[in-house]
Amino acid sequence: MAIKRATASFVAYIGGVPRMVHVGDLIDETDPVVSGREHLFGDIADHVTRARPTVEQATAEPGERRSVRTGGRGRRSQQE
Repeated sequence: MAIKRATASFVAYIGGVPRMVHVGDLIDETDPVVSGREHLFGDIADHVTRARPTVEQATAEPGERRSVRTGGRGRRSQQE
């Protein structure tokens, strides 16, 4: 029992009843909507390994210089 991820949106008629599948839906490979439409699904493991977001480092390493922005957004001017 593997989980598949829909790579395209489509409508399939299962037993005469329309069923909408959206991109990104996670569906068990034994589900009748997958049968005969395997080309519209990918392995969830492939998606998870590719979709890892890059994380920005919030603090500077020792000796690393960071630029400092002055007059940040949302600050009122001195004239008010």
